[in-house]
Amino acid sequence: MRLFLCSNFSKSGKLIQDEVEGKNVLFIPTASIEEEYKGYVNSARQLWQEMNVNVINLELSAASSDQIEKAFKKADIVYFTSGNTFVLVDQIKRLGVDELIKKHLNDGKLYVGESAGAIICAKELYYIEPLYHVPENYSQIGYSGLGLIDFYILPHDSHPLFKKITNDIFEQFPTLDICSLTNSQAVLVENGTRKKLSI
Repeated sequence: MRLFLCSNFSKSGKLIQDEVEGKNVLFIPTASIEEEYKGYVNSARQLWQEMNVNVINLELSAASSDQIEKAFKKADIVYFTSGNTFVLVDQIKRLGVDELIKKHLNDGKLYVGESAGAIICAKELYYIEPLYHVPENYSQIGYSGLGLIDFYILPHDSHPLFKKITNDIFEQFPTLDICSLTNSQAVLVENGTRKKLSI
């Protein structure tokens, strides 16, 4: 199982350019569907296109289960954009996409997660609530994630807009194995080992 997890894909995505060129990327912007600002989605899509990939767009909340399954089958890489962590994990679990993700990753596909898309890979998500509000229509019991990694991603470290919140999370959860990432960093997870990368 291979995962590339980052804070800001438009700033760190070139770290995997050689690996992704010419491949099919399943582009899932679901985390952003309730956000007012979505510039990061367009920036990420632009970088993928610059890296000469074939982008397959899939909005989970507007797709049938058959459309979702067919899109996953076509993809070499599964990419989740930034946005709201709880909106994203709610849609994924409500639609049963969590099991589909695991199946395709076990088949050797690369998972790329940006911010919310990276955070959901942890086993539990309660630690990130100070950074993302839980929507009123959240349908899950508890805040469990996908359980793809055995540590916790904290994106946007050192960013002026998030510095106080990220510091508060470190102080509030001192026993968690938190991997903080600046917007120019990523972590590559392969067969249970992780390596931090920087632009």
